[in-house]
Amino acid sequence: MNTREISECTAGITIFAPMSSKEQKFTASRVRSSYISVVISMTLVLYVLGLLGTLVLSANNLSRAVRENFTFTLVLEEAIEEADLKTLLKTQQLAPYAKSAVLVTKKEAAESLEAALGEDFVEFLGYNPLSNTIDINLQSEMVASGDLDALKTKMMQEEYVKDVLYDRDLVALVNENIEKISYVLFGASLVLLIVALALIHSSIRLTIYSKRFLLKTMQLVGATSTFIRRPYLFNALLLGVIAALLSMGLLVATGYGSTVYFPGLVELFSQEVLVLVGLSLLGIGLIVPGVSTAIAIRRYLKLRTNELYF
Repeated sequence: MNTREISECTAGITIFAPMSSKEQKFTASRVRSSYISVVISMTLVLYVLGLLGTLVLSANNLSRAVRENFTFTLVLEEAIEEADLKTLLKTQQLAPYAKSAVLVTKKEAAESLEAALGEDFVEFLGYNPLSNTIDINLQSEMVASGDLDALKTKMMQEEYVKDVLYDRDLVALVNENIEKISYVLFGASLVLLIVALALIHSSIRLTIYSKRFLLKTMQLVGATSTFIRRPYLFNALLLGVIAALLSMGLLVATGYGSTVYFPGLVELFSQEVLVLVGLSLLGIGLIVPGVSTAIAIRRYLKLRTNELYF
C-alpha cells in the first residue's frame, strides 16, 4: 500500500468503508473537540503549576527582602567628632555584612519622635536626650545565620559605639517561619508536579485510546510504527506548545493584575522568575505529551485486535 493511501487512513478515511461527507464532518468535529479539551485541561494544569513554581522561585527573593529589612542600630557616643562619625559610617557601608548603612542624627531622630508623639518633647525637657545612630540593614545571609550576638559583640568593641540594638526574638521567629514555609512549598510543588504529570498523561492517553482502532488498521495495512507514530507525536507536541503558551499568558495576566492592585507583589512576579517559569512550562508541555503519546501508541500497537475492545 502506498503512502497516500496510508495518509488517508490517518485522516480518518479507511480503504474498507469510505465515509460520507456528513460522517467525515462529524468525525472531524469530534477530533477538534477532543483536541480542545486536551488543550484546556493541559493549560489549566500548567497554569496552576506555573503559579506554584513562581511562588517557589520567588520565595528566596521574598525571604531575602524580609531579612534585609531588619535594622541593626549602632548607638554612638556624644563625644564623637564629625570626622570620626563620617569614617565610622563609611566603614559600616563598606562592611561585608552590611547591605546599607544610614546615619540618623540626634536632630533627625528628635524630629521623627516628635512627629510620632505629636508634641515637642525637646522643648519640654530643655535638651535632646537622643543620640546619633547608624542604622544598618544587614545582608540576608547574615540574618539567616542567626549569629547576630557575635556581630553585636564585635560592634561594641568599635570606638564611639555605646550600644547595639536589634530585635533578637523577631529575627529568630522570622528565620524559623521562613524555613518552615520553604519545606511546605517544596513539598506542595513536588506533589503538584506529580499530579500535573499524571493528568497530562491521562488526557493524552484518552485521546490515543479513542483512535486505537485506526492505529491498528494502519498497522494491519502495512504502515510502520514510525510512520504511524509521527503525526500523533507532532499533534501532541503542537498541543503541548499551545497549552504552554496559553498558561504563560494566563500567568503573565495574573502577575500584571496582581501587581496593579497589590504593588508589593512585584517581587513575586519579577521578569526573571516569569521567564524561568515560562521555559519550564514549555519544557513540560513538550516532553510530557510527547512521551505519553509514544508510550500509549506503543501499547496499543502491541495489542491484538480482539484486545482493543477491552
